[in-house]
Amino acid sequence: MKILLTAVCAVLLLPGCINTSKSNKPLGIIAPAPEFTLENVLGGELKSADLKGKVVVVDFWATWCVPCKVEIPEYNQIRNKLKDRGVEFVGVTFESGNSVEDVKPFVKELKMDYPVVMGTDEVQTGFGGNPGYPTTFLVGKDWKVYRKIFGSPADKMVRLEKDIEALLKL
Repeated sequence: MKILLTAVCAVLLLPGCINTSKSNKPLGIIAPAPEFTLENVLGGELKSADLKGKVVVVDFWATWCVPCKVEIPEYNQIRNKLKDRGVEFVGVTFESGNSVEDVKPFVKELKMDYPVVMGTDEVQTGFGGNPGYPTTFLVGKDWKVYRKIFGSPADKMVRLEKDIEALLKL
């Protein structure tokens, strides 16, 4: 039984640990980012129109995803460092409960300094889907997706910050 439990835990955590992002490749347009209006966990709505003209990190995450939670302080740090230069982070939560009230305690507990919205099937499809959590998209000022990172590779934050700097220059 102990071996079975260990195996199940490993399988559940594995998607957050592998890197299939090809994040070493040069930045290039992957696809247009989708238009959306999503419910903000802390109140109101967030519209894609409000983000255009900024470099945006869109992170698909879930409240039960351990690697997702580990990344949040690093996202806060990068966002706080670069927000005055036109950079925004957005957490899009999936599979985290049925309502804002299910997610709100996690946003507060994890001290997420950036907008967190409730994901929809349309947004998930519009970004090209995600094989697991976390899945992170880097969107340019032109509202095009330039990078898709699946999981939490060891150098993710360094590469992400480098890519943000490159997109700020475009």
